[in-house]
Amino acid sequence: MPPLATAPEVTSYYRTQQGRRVAKGFGVGQLLLELYDHAIAGCVARDCKKVSAALVELIGALNFDYEDIALGLFRLYDWCLRRARAKAWDEVSEILRDLRETWARALKTAEA
Repeated sequence: MPPLATAPEVTSYYRTQQGRRVAKGFGVGQLLLELYDHAIAGCVARDCKKVSAALVELIGALNFDYEDIALGLFRLYDWCLRRARAKAWDEVSEILRDLRETWARALKTAEA
């Protein structure tokens, strides 16, 4: 999972949630999926603050040591932020659902 930040570089959400969930066996990948779930739920609720908060955390979790991938994701997240502020909920939700599904498949493959 190259574009994710390593443990010391993770954002506030990760630091808070990781401490709570390590005992339950949650990894950084699971927390990433939860961020996507949070953003998607914000789209459904038409809650710009919720969507924006999740997207800011996703941006903060990018690992720019893998510049090409991270930059591509940054651009998508930034676009989603702008579209959420414009209340284009369906567009944002579709992108985030596709990204979440892709990450879920990648994480499952990595575990195999």
